[in-house]
Amino acid sequence: MNFGRSHVILKSPAEIQIMRKAGAIVAEVLLELAEHTKPGVSTGYLNEIAEKEIKKLSEERQQLLAKAGHGLRSERMDRLAFRVGEGLAGWVAERGAPALIDDVVGDPRFKILDGQRTPIRSMVCVPLLARNVSIGVLTVTSTHPGAFTSHSLDLLRFVATTIALDVENVRLRRVAVTDGLTGAFNREFLQQRLPVELETAQQRQLPLSLAMVDVDHFKLVNDRFGHNTGDAVLAEVTRRLRAAIRADDLLVRYGGEEFLVVLPRSDAARACEVGDRMRTKIAHEAVMVGGTA
Repeated sequence: MNFGRSHVILKSPAEIQIMRKAGAIVAEVLLELAEHTKPGVSTGYLNEIAEKEIKKLSEERQQLLAKAGHGLRSERMDRLAFRVGEGLAGWVAERGAPALIDDVVGDPRFKILDGQRTPIRSMVCVPLLARNVSIGVLTVTSTHPGAFTSHSLDLLRFVATTIALDVENVRLRRVAVTDGLTGAFNREFLQQRLPVELETAQQRQLPLSLAMVDVDHFKLVNDRFGHNTGDAVLAEVTRRLRAAIRADDLLVRYGGEEFLVVLPRSDAARACEVGDRMRTKIAHEAVMVGGTA
């Protein structure tokens, strides 16, 4: 294979399988980054002997968060997270250097996460570097010791080099249409996306609804507890709103304490149901900030 000046020789069917699976997960990652707001990544390959993950650094560059997956067992993706410097993935992210472990038993860098169900005995991990800055790591794990060689490491480094800049560029485009405080989309995104959704609904003769959400008496929160507390409340409100809608519904911070939700394929009746569910999610318990409701 030839990507510009980068060359790699695939020596076995298993390595060809690596590239095929890597291509599939990269497509999933780029789509997820383009459509949604959560940072991170994960996948799997090598028939029954290996699992592969890409973990991407959070916006604060302090934590590695899993984004998507293939071959992992029943772990929840949102629980696969390491602090920078923690575990082998964190070690690689912190140093920007690759690592290959023949047997994780006894290696002080290896850490088992709570709830981890995919067994790991050997692994290889390489950094994702964009413009000489670490933006995440690509990890392959196996249930067998000694599953990987130096050629496996070279192959994974080739994949990481090929995808890192594309992943970072898509992330930067996503940041441009994302509200920095809440992680919801911003009004610029709405102006770009709403005409597309309207045209799609008209062409396919599907319903499309919009729901507006306004946080009552929010000014009193800022006046009484300060803007830092107000920001924390808005972030929690956003989390609850997102939990009340579908993955392909679009949550937009319209301004201040106002949110708008674009609901594709939803008629007025369903929009009312979603609106009531959002209200219930927000109202069912007080928002705790620093131990105070």
